[in-house]
Amino acid sequence: MNSLGKRKIDTAFALLLLSFLLFPSSFLFATENPWRINDAINLEDGFSFGIVQRTRFENIADNVQLGASKNDQVLAIRTLLNAQYSKGGFTSQIEFADIRQELADKDSILKSRTVNAADFLQANVGYRFGTHQNTWVRLGRFSEDWGSRRLMARNRFRNTINAFDGLVAHHDGDNGVQTRFMATQVVRRLPGDFANLLDNEIKSDESSDAQQFYGFHTSFPNLFDAFTTEAFYYSIKEKDTNKVRTRNKNFDSMGFRLRKPPRAGEFEFEIETIFQTGKRRGSTAVTDTTNLDHRAYFQYLMLGYTFDVPSNLRLQIEIDYASGDNDPFDQDTERFDSLFGPTTFEFAVVGLYDPFNRSNILTPGIRLFADFSPDVSLMASYRHWWLADAQDSWGRTGLRDRSGRSGRYLGQHLQLRLRWDVIPGNFRIETGGVYLDSKNLSNKEPKYFYTSATFTF
Repeated sequence: MNSLGKRKIDTAFALLLLSFLLFPSSFLFATENPWRINDAINLEDGFSFGIVQRTRFENIADNVQLGASKNDQVLAIRTLLNAQYSKGGFTSQIEFADIRQELADKDSILKSRTVNAADFLQANVGYRFGTHQNTWVRLGRFSEDWGSRRLMARNRFRNTINAFDGLVAHHDGDNGVQTRFMATQVVRRLPGDFANLLDNEIKSDESSDAQQFYGFHTSFPNLFDAFTTEAFYYSIKEKDTNKVRTRNKNFDSMGFRLRKPPRAGEFEFEIETIFQTGKRRGSTAVTDTTNLDHRAYFQYLMLGYTFDVPSNLRLQIEIDYASGDNDPFDQDTERFDSLFGPTTFEFAVVGLYDPFNRSNILTPGIRLFADFSPDVSLMASYRHWWLADAQDSWGRTGLRDRSGRSGRYLGQHLQLRLRWDVIPGNFRIETGGVYLDSKNLSNKEPKYFYTSATFTF
């Protein structure tokens, strides 16, 4: 490592260390309730204001992604300012996001997943109807989690966050049934080119009818004893415009989810099944005008057990399958599309380490969760990886053997994550890493490490 690279890493660690020093020593003792900025400023009734700031250092060695530098680092910085007003049934919200990077080199692979400087993440108005205000309609820009988060989610680990412009409606029934509906346009994060991302250039995000996204989700908590049942439908419709090139996706995703939540001394399980059907193109190229038949499938199965011990020891055995395209030369595509769902909570982190997504994959794994204390927790994950189809590409790596002769096996990985709520509700430190022993399509051994400090006020 050259002296400049070493200075960059030293600077990153210094910034993280500084976060500890910014607090007086008295803060290191847990308080009964988290401190919030609303407690310190005298806002009029109905107003609320909050700040969340996270700084995360990432480093990767022997990167498996095609075209990526072998070794890389980045300081991912995310600051969220959220202001809300509620009076009677009326609601309004503005969330401002400043999402930047430092330390990235000119040979890094920077995308809009890392940088989105100085823009509005949410800006909406709404109204709550009904005697119990159990129906809520919002209009404007919003960001939400739906269901399992596998198709629609507000990103947590990833530096940037999905947002949508349009209408969303929530209804909470008296019997516990929850229903959601949305009709939106996808917000496109700008800029998208490497040079401007490297410089943290400020450019307003925008949506258009180039990407339209619709959804319906219903949750039945008491349909079966002790189980929660969910049914959902999503539709994405894309078309090329002068500003936006798309794959002209026009397909539907529908499925169901059945789960039993974890409880001490009991088994838990989860089943989620998703089907996709419709049309899409093989690329975003201007010359690509062929609409391919799209038929894809996803299946998730999990069985877990929470031990009745002070550490809340929890074990999960799980398997994910997402279909791949079994023939790259025909007029069909079977590669599953996870739409706007993150993969961090199952497939490891999505920063500099980002080889896997919910497409063309078969992966069984085991995860372990444990609380060393009320404020310190550990997660360990071990997985093996196969391609669902040997001729289709591997996740986000860009690696592919169209002949299929390289086989389906991709390797195995181990992930560790440690969280410490230094000041519960106000200050969290998280650190973790991933080791991947890849095979066949690549024989590299990526080693990824991160550490972050998050302040919530």
